[in-house]
This record gives sequence, C-alpha cells and structure tokens, in this order.
Amino acid sequence: MTLDRFLRSSELCARKVSDIDKKDSTSRTMMTKADTSPSVTETQTEPKIPHQTQLDGLPPSILRNHGFVKEKMDETVVSSKVPAEAILPSGTVRSVLRLVDSWHSGYSSVQCMLDYLRLRKSGSLQSARTICESLGRFCKDSGIDPDTFVGFPREQIEARIQRHCDRIAERSRLRGRSANYPNTVLASLKTFFACNGFKRENGLELRVQGYRQPPRTTNRPEYIPSLKEALTMADRAGSKRNRAIILTAITTGFRSSALRAIRIDDVLFELEQGQRVVCIGIDATWNDRIPGACKNCIPYYTFMHEVATHAVHSMLREREDYFGSYSSDEPLFVSKYNQLPLSRRRSKALTSRELQIIVHKAAQAADIPEWRNVHVHTMRKVFESVLRAPLVDGSAMDPKDQEFLMGHLLRGSQENYYDRSKKERMRELCSKLVFRDMSSIQELDLRATQKIAKLLGVDAEDVKERKQKELGRTISNQELEELLEEEIKLSYESRNKERQKVILLSELDQYVGLGWSVVTQLTDGRLVVKGPPEPRS
Repeated sequence: MTLDRFLRSSELCARKVSDIDKKDSTSRTMMTKADTSPSVTETQTEPKIPHQTQLDGLPPSILRNHGFVKEKMDETVVSSKVPAEAILPSGTVRSVLRLVDSWHSGYSSVQCMLDYLRLRKSGSLQSARTICESLGRFCKDSGIDPDTFVGFPREQIEARIQRHCDRIAERSRLRGRSANYPNTVLASLKTFFACNGFKRENGLELRVQGYRQPPRTTNRPEYIPSLKEALTMADRAGSKRNRAIILTAITTGFRSSALRAIRIDDVLFELEQGQRVVCIGIDATWNDRIPGACKNCIPYYTFMHEVATHAVHSMLREREDYFGSYSSDEPLFVSKYNQLPLSRRRSKALTSRELQIIVHKAAQAADIPEWRNVHVHTMRKVFESVLRAPLVDGSAMDPKDQEFLMGHLLRGSQENYYDRSKKERMRELCSKLVFRDMSSIQELDLRATQKIAKLLGVDAEDVKERKQKELGRTISNQELEELLEEEIKLSYESRNKERQKVILLSELDQYVGLGWSVVTQLTDGRLVVKGPPEPRS
C-alpha cells in the first residue's frame, strides 16, 4: 500500500508539472501577441526565457521537490554565450524601454544608444544595463517615453534631469557623503541624450551640474583583512569549494565577475602538467561568460599560487566524487543551489550574491569584528598588499609588474614598452610571493636573536633606545633584529681578534703571567707578544 501511494503521489506531481508547462507555454504565446506599449505591464513585456521543468535523465516519479518549477527563475538559466544573470535590467525597466533583449529595443532612441555602446564602444553588457536602469527609472518617474523625451527642447531636458538627479543625491546623502551613485545616473542620462543629438559638436550638449565626490569616501563601509585574517577565512570557510574560492581570490586578485567566470578549462591543462603556480589568462571573451569579467576588455594574465592550486585540486577531486565527473567547459566554482537538478547545478556559475555570502560567512567564522564590511573586492586588495610586500628572497617586485598582475593599464607610454610576453619570468616572480603569515615566524626569530645577544653581553633594550633616539622614531621588530645581528657579529669579531704588543725583555714575565705568548724577537732585542682580546666595556 505504501508503495502504491508513493507511485500515485509521484504521478500526480508529474501531471502538475506538465500542467505548469502548458500554462507557461500559453502565457508566452499571449505575450508574443501582445502590443508592446509603454503602459503595458511587466509580465506582458517579459522576454521569452527557456524554462526547464524536469530533471535531465530522471523520471518524474523520483523527483523529490518540484517547488522550483512553480515560478520562472531567470537567474538560474544557463547559456553557453551569455548567462541570464546581468543580461537585462529589471522587469519594470524592460517594460518602460521596450527591451527585447540586451541590445534591441522597440524605441528608436534607445536602439540608437544600444548600437553606440555595442558597435562603437566596448560592447559591455554591464555598461548597457547600468545606463538602461538609469534611463528607465528616469522615464518612469517622469511618465514620458524615451522617443518623446529626445524631442523636447534642451532647456526642458536639462531641468528635468537636474531635478531627478537632485532627488537621487538627496536620498544618497541619507546613507553617506559619497556622490558616486547620482554622478553615475547623471553620466548615464547624458550618454543617452548625446547618442540622440545632444552633443558638444553641434552645441547641444546638456548643461547639468554634477555632484562633488569627497576623496576616500564611500557609502559602503569596507574592511580589508590582513593576510593572516584572509588565510584564517580560507581555513574556516566551511567546505573545500569555499576554501578554494577564498584562496583563489587572494592569490589571483580577480574581481568578483572574473572569479565566477573561471572555467575548469582555464586551469586544467597546467594542473595536469603538475604546475604549482598556475597561469590564468583573461580576455574579452570572458564577458560572454559573465558581463564585466574582463573589465574594460583589458586582456591580461595572472597566477594562482601554490596554496590555491592545492585547494582547487582537492575541490575537483571532491566534485568528481559527487557528480561522477566534470567537464572542461563547466565553471570552476559552481552553485550549490539545491533547487536545481544536479545536471544543471554542475554547469551553473555562482551568482554575485552567492559569492558575497560565502565571503561574509568566512569572515564571520574567522572572528573578524567587522565581518559585515568584508566584501569580495577586499580580497583583491589583500592580493595587492602581497604584491607590495617583500618577496621570499627579500627583493621587491617591480611596480609595473604589480600593475599588470592587477589587470591595470600602465600610465602613458609605459604600456607600449612593457614586456608582457615573458610568462615564465612572471611565473617565477609570482612563485616568490609570500602567501603565509610571517608575523609569528618573525617574532620567534627576534626572540632567538635577543637570547643570543644576551649571552654575548649585548643589551637589546640599550641598542633599541640608541637607534630610536638617532632616527627620532620607533623602529620595527625587523629593524631591531637586524641591529642585534650586527651587534652580535661585532661581538664575535672582537672576541676572536687577538691583541699584539711590542715589549721589552724585562716585561716578559709580567705579560706571560697575564696569558700572553711570544710571537717573535726583533733585531734590537724587543719582543712581539700576542694576548687575549680586549674585554668589552
């Protein structure tokens, strides 16, 4: 009886799933036929998105949970070209701007702007979304469609934009003094109108005032962990995947979008070759994986350090045990969203929110008091601090190499003369980066040096005070250790250095009694004697 009830229940669930599919299909057919006007609702203008309702390779009778098929979840749709995440703005903005997809709109003015971004600029989906979000909200608040707006006189457009941005700036001030967001909205709106004839060249450029951005000011508090704290975050991340994510972030300096865009194929060859420091190259094609993965389409490469390589190895072995295998075109770090079937979960990259949650939980587990202010981007800043620190051999990395590994362009003509073709030279440099906490080791070294100095009669505190008085500042533990090593060396030299004197023959008995010995006798009868070193005062 129990088995019969289970089978009947499973068949009922399968029929419900089939009904949902039919309703979705009917709804999409109606949306295709509907007239796309500015006043239509968000549901009517929502673009068609593939919606999978059955687990691949599994019959409906053994599905455990069909809750995830009750509503469309755009963020879980996986595309081989561009992921659903961050392709389009919000549903309201899509409706207001009549967006069909990322690069096509029912309004000629919006289409003109999208063509400009796609063909004459970098083609960044992230930039297109940012501008469309700002434009959509502006049109919605004004109650005027974009094509009507571009027909207004310049003075009227300027007044409306200024009022709109002033309201945004006023709201932004409630969170902090940063004016970054209102300035971004203003720049987005000026871009749209410039694409539609309001340019400097024809004397119609919009004269709208921006907002002062105070230096070193942000409305989002930020705490940059020390290397010791970041390594503790990795150790307490909670899983092999999360540990590999944290270590890859702090040893490559990848931005959030680039970190999520890494595929197994990007590292598999060198992992199989046994490379301990793995090279990962980024180019503009990464933006087809996740928008913004290659910022400003600047190609560069960086290296995953040995500590991260071991973590990734361990994660892939665990992943193979869990899924049975893995494919080279799958994301390196996959989502663990349990409402997705395994066949789709293994090809679903992390979302930006998932990655932020992983970092927050790791920071909290590492007992960082300001864990809420630790963001994914702060891991990149940990990497930057390691680049500036001394290498394992005590030397320093060239600032140009540091900028290249961060994915930045060099200033002026330096970019044209920088040699980025020597990957093995860069690999050797990156292998010398110190990704371990050296503070405890340095403290032990200092204590050992102080004990040796004490045995040789060197007063460490006296040496420290004299040097600080000479420099007029406090010296570091490393400087103190170097000073003590120098004093120890001088002490050894003075102890091992024998004294020599020329004495009369009548003084010989006196010196022999003090431990002196004869070296030679001169022609005039005097003696050359040697004795123990002079005692330190």
